[in-house]
Amino acid sequence: MRIPTLALVVALWIYGFTPHALATADSALKEALELDRQDFIAESIPFWQQFLQTRPEQKLHIYAQIKMSIAYAKTGNFGDAVQSAKALAETYSGHYDVQFNLGNMLSATQQFDGAVKAYRKATTMRPDEGLAHVGYGLSLFGDQKPDEAVSALRKVRKLFKVQKNISWYQHVRIMIGQIKGFARFPPDFSRLWLANNLKKVREFYESSVFKVYEKQLSL
Repeated sequence: MRIPTLALVVALWIYGFTPHALATADSALKEALELDRQDFIAESIPFWQQFLQTRPEQKLHIYAQIKMSIAYAKTGNFGDAVQSAKALAETYSGHYDVQFNLGNMLSATQQFDGAVKAYRKATTMRPDEGLAHVGYGLSLFGDQKPDEAVSALRKVRKLFKVQKNISWYQHVRIMIGQIKGFARFPPDFSRLWLANNLKKVREFYESSVFKVYEKQLSL
């Protein structure tokens, strides 16, 4: 049955989707994407915020808020990055990328107990996606649980070997050896090493794992 134009407009207005709102959402998203692609990260944040205020549907909501969290982190605003990631996880706790992003932001701010929980949730959702296991293992080490960290990293090393992922297999093998080597030093000695490796996880997540989600949206 064809819906009369007036009835359709009224329905859209009731649910908050006025023609102006739809145009605003589209233009805000396009501007945010363009600025992000040109590496104007700080400048993209207001447009991600504007787009999110238009109440996009679930897939775009998740995408935009993760992009905003990443933008906050890249510009050094880790407080807002964590707040954004936590808010998204409260709404979509069962979503893989949401939990991965939460783990990334919590580990970046040395909130390792929460990061361990978030990464662990992500690994249960996609056990064959190795990068979340790496974040989990590194966060265990940050939480001063080196034996558990080594155990987790050994498991993901086996996974990378089966998948013939030589690059990450080698990265993890080196991580395990370095964690063992840190045992004779004070915990603070490994802080920079841990921060750099967690940053590597965040960057690879954005450039590889999250790209899969982005491609599904055909933006």
